[in-house]
Amino acid sequence: MSQIVEVKDLHKQYNPPDGVTAVEAVSFAIRQGEIFSLLGPNGAGKSSTISMLSGLLAPTSGDALIDGYSITKEAKQVKQLIGVVPQEIALYDTISARENLDFWGKMDGLTMNEVKERVTAVLEIAGLSDRADDKVETFSGGMKRRINIAVGLLHNPKLLYMDEPTVGIDPQSRRRILDTVKELNEQGLT
Repeated sequence: MSQIVEVKDLHKQYNPPDGVTAVEAVSFAIRQGEIFSLLGPNGAGKSSTISMLSGLLAPTSGDALIDGYSITKEAKQVKQLIGVVPQEIALYDTISARENLDFWGKMDGLTMNEVKERVTAVLEIAGLSDRADDKVETFSGGMKRRINIAVGLLHNPKLLYMDEPTVGIDPQSRRRILDTVKELNEQGLT
């Protein structure tokens, strides 16, 4: 399999030259179709690395290629290939799951027809079709995590970054999310 991610000597320092070094000389590769985990203690730079690979944070130095596109020179192309599930829940509590997904689908630039089709598909993946019209504020932590993942899948990315997708949830929800990751991977998602 070919490499979909190639990280080359990535560095991130906040407030250089004397600031905090969050990421130092990180290099790794991820093959297409692989499930890959960044492991480390709090403060090790995992979220900063994901933010750089997502184009949300500029590296201090180094680069990465996502399916051949540079995160520093071709960020627009990179963003079209990736889905991001942030560590913090990025949903509006006072509207329904469907309305959240509609909003984020439109933000991703999907057409109305694409939004309708993809919202239906990702609600099914999240196992929450029956709760689609319920306000997110009525959801458990695990259900919110699953809708958060659904947002990252809306535009049908080739690569999905998930920053601590099972933090703070019950064992059953954790198992469901990990099973979903395996199912998505079996369908070709990296």
